[in-house]
Amino acid sequence: MIGPHEGTELAMMLAGEKPLAMFHDSLPDSGDIPEYIIPEKAFAPHVASGTIKRISKDVLNCKNGQTIRYVCFAVRGQEWRAEFLLWLKEENLSARLKHNPSHDEIIGKLLGYTDEDILYFLG
Repeated sequence: MIGPHEGTELAMMLAGEKPLAMFHDSLPDSGDIPEYIIPEKAFAPHVASGTIKRISKDVLNCKNGQTIRYVCFAVRGQEWRAEFLLWLKEENLSARLKHNPSHDEIIGKLLGYTDEDILYFLG
């Protein structure tokens, strides 16, 4: 199931069981998002060593004016997953691309979930 990956993304990535993790939150005025929401410090040693790549994007939600910070951590060689996911999020939030329920399935696949887990989540 999808839920159990929460909090175990890094361990799963290091074990070769997950190619990509994504975290996000509304960007506060301070610009600081707590570690428990986006675990920058936990991933930092692996980003520094090159084992994991960090790719981020701040995206304006045209519906409510909030800026959402997306931070993706990808296993080396899987950066394309993060780049595509961030493109999809930006296109949806800017209203250049109308959201389609299949986007959620695509995101699940990019994050490395099984078809069974995705179907359960989308239930």
